[in-house]
Amino acid sequence: MTEMTSPVTSTETATVEQRPRRRWEAADTVIAAVGALVFIILAFFVFLCIQGYASSQAQAHTRAQAAADIVANEIKWVAGSSLTALQLVAEKLAMMPTALEPVDKADFDAALSILPAGTQLAIYDVDGLIVPNGGTPGLPANIAGTDYFAAMRQDSAERVILPVTKDAASGEGLMVFAQSLGSDVFAGVALLAVNTSILNEFLEPQNLGDGATVNIVRADGWLVGRSPNVTEPTNFAETSPYWPMVSSQENGTYTAVSTIDGQTRVAGFRHLPNYGLVAFATISQDSIMAGLWAAIISVLWLIIPLSLALIGGSLLTARLLRRSAHNERTLASALAHNEVLFREIHHRVKNNLQSVASLLQMQPIPREIKANMGQRIAAMSAVHEHIYRSNNFSTVDVKGYLQTLIENIRAGQDPKVQVVTELEELSVDKDHGTPLGLILNEVVSNAFKHAFPDDREGAVAVHLIRLDETTGQLTIADNGVGFDPEQPAKGIGRRLITALTQQLGGTSHFESTAEGSQFTLNFPIVSQGTGR
Repeated sequence: MTEMTSPVTSTETATVEQRPRRRWEAADTVIAAVGALVFIILAFFVFLCIQGYASSQAQAHTRAQAAADIVANEIKWVAGSSLTALQLVAEKLAMMPTALEPVDKADFDAALSILPAGTQLAIYDVDGLIVPNGGTPGLPANIAGTDYFAAMRQDSAERVILPVTKDAASGEGLMVFAQSLGSDVFAGVALLAVNTSILNEFLEPQNLGDGATVNIVRADGWLVGRSPNVTEPTNFAETSPYWPMVSSQENGTYTAVSTIDGQTRVAGFRHLPNYGLVAFATISQDSIMAGLWAAIISVLWLIIPLSLALIGGSLLTARLLRRSAHNERTLASALAHNEVLFREIHHRVKNNLQSVASLLQMQPIPREIKANMGQRIAAMSAVHEHIYRSNNFSTVDVKGYLQTLIENIRAGQDPKVQVVTELEELSVDKDHGTPLGLILNEVVSNAFKHAFPDDREGAVAVHLIRLDETTGQLTIADNGVGFDPEQPAKGIGRRLITALTQQLGGTSHFESTAEGSQFTLNFPIVSQGTGR
């Protein structure tokens, strides 16, 4: 027999318990703060990198311009002295000789001695051939086929600075200055060549770094000389996109890729208009960035471990804070319980003191003694009441406490005697509250009892001030009949005041005044902001 089962038709409902929302804790704050700090450090680092790059570029442009100015001054001397030497040669060879006389050659050699070492001089006749005894190994023996010779011969140009020329003997570059000879009729050409190695002397002292160059360029763009050495003629007017700017400004800087070696450099330039030259000094971009990259890597070696340490420290701190938060919650609960107990204890002590006062009133003792004892008990009770009504169990607010005592004392006294109070906000240790209140009670009560006999009218003034950060002063004065402090006391009041003053750790004294009597008490107080 087959047992039939029917499908379940009832709908099963699942209750989803909502998890309590997690509170933001100090541990979360630490992790968030450290994360934000690491982000700020990295962002500041990136900012410094960008700023460092901009600063490095600006400094490079400034140095390139300063270097170009120095090179321009040096080239001004080289070009000026070279052209002056050629002028002297032209004046001496006004009529071209068939050969250079030994005496003339000696004079020319003497003149060349004041120019940079290795300077060469060659004399060419009207046909472009070097005259006997007038040549030099580095310069060509025949210049008849050159463009500058043809131009000087046809237009009688006096001076020409040639594009960079290769030294035939050493293979190095030469800066060549040409001077036409002959006063009225073209008689030949004198060439004076300065080795471009002299540019190294302008470059090295400036410490512009690896890849730095010095270039001397004619105003039409032709390269006259370069360091490092280049001997192939190059026209920057045709190859450099910055030449229009260079030709239109007296000086300036720019960043460009060199058409000679392909390196990116910051270039500074200065025109020498009297000589038709432009002096360039350049600084390699790689050299500029090398220092920046070194600084970046050095900082990264510091930032990365620091960031990792911060993150690891934050996680550890967060763990400790979570544990501490749990302990704090436990302690807070215990503290709240203890505060309730403290408040209850002070409340019970206050009630017990009131019970003692009530029992005292039923004892068969003189009324005056009962009144005095009752006031003293009330003073002690007021301290405990003041403490349990506040949340501070370590100090007592003197102003509020004494004001309550004065009102209680005043309530049972002669209404013809007025009480004037002027109390500042002061705090004393909880152990000093009772002695202070008892002293006030004794002095004010005695003033009411003895200062105004025969229903005299009068006033009692109570002043509480702060003398300094650690000392307060209580002054109680009356305009009654006064008394002699030297007379021995009949009751225990003054002895009690002396004992209580010692308990306070203060000083006190009575004195007679023109209006009555005055009591002064100096006592220690709790410093503001320290809690002790």
